[in-house]
Amino acid sequence: MATKSTSHRILLDNIKKTRAREEIVNRNTNPRIACRREFRREATNQRVHFSLHDSKGGRVAWGTAVLIDYSPNGALLGHIMFDEGFWPDNDFSISFKITNGPYEGVYVYGQPLRFATSRANLALRFDGLYVKL
Repeated sequence: MATKSTSHRILLDNIKKTRAREEIVNRNTNPRIACRREFRREATNQRVHFSLHDSKGGRVAWGTAVLIDYSPNGALLGHIMFDEGFWPDNDFSISFKITNGPYEGVYVYGQPLRFATSRANLALRFDGLYVKL
């Protein structure tokens, strides 16, 4: 087992603090470091209304889901239930609006990272985030 001074987590934290971080990340070939999250996920359980959009911006599907967790970079939606449409068979983007809880009224736009129809969940990376006042 690694000692505290040589642990993988300490190494990652030191890399994140350096100015050369981007250069190191670009040259990185170690998949153990490459797959680490930069930000911690925050668990939540809030209802959202979502829409799936085609590459031209048209809405192809929509429904409700639960925001399972989020970070500054993205989120995980689960318990997806379609009101209209279904998973597109080509490129799509996602938007959703949080409809209850402390973040009610927050709108999010993003790109899918992965989705599983068997578990009805969708992970996305944020492109935009705003609050309508």
